[in-house]
Amino acid sequence: MGYAFADVLAGIQQVITDATTAMTIANIAAIIGLVIGAIVGLFLFWWGARWVVKRISGAFTSGKLRL
Repeated sequence: MGYAFADVLAGIQQVITDATTAMTIANIAAIIGLVIGAIVGLFLFWWGARWVVKRISGAFTSGKLRL
């Protein structure tokens, strides 16, 4: 039971051709936009979580809740 190396190579070349023809500048720009949007969202979540934790821990230490 041997593999036909030429068939495997042809299959790999077909996958590469399909992947490169499907990628356009608009697709790449959309992917970059989604990644940047996700990074900004995660940063804002991280910053907001730190703010909330700081305020809650400050309220427990001082006995007062300040916003």
